[in-house]
Amino acid sequence: NMSNFSLKICCMGAGYVGGPTMAVIAANCPDIKVTVVDLAEKQIAAWNSSNLPIYEPGLNEVVQSVRGKNLFFSTDIDAAILEA
Repeated sequence: NMSNFSLKICCMGAGYVGGPTMAVIAANCPDIKVTVVDLAEKQIAAWNSSNLPIYEPGLNEVVQSVRGKNLFFSTDIDAAILEA
């Protein structure tokens, strides 16, 4: 239930900093909804797939453990800003 989140974060940019940082925050803070937004549809599609756009040791496992629970990747920037 979306209303159970104590805080909602919108991160602009799904690159080398935003993606991994937000994944770690989501994994460590299950009561925070984290949405990472980017204009690049291919980048967001990759974050939503099993083939992440960047490699960091352990990152794939972290993303898979929280994606769709409290970690989301989207191109809908306006909606994510309004919700946060």
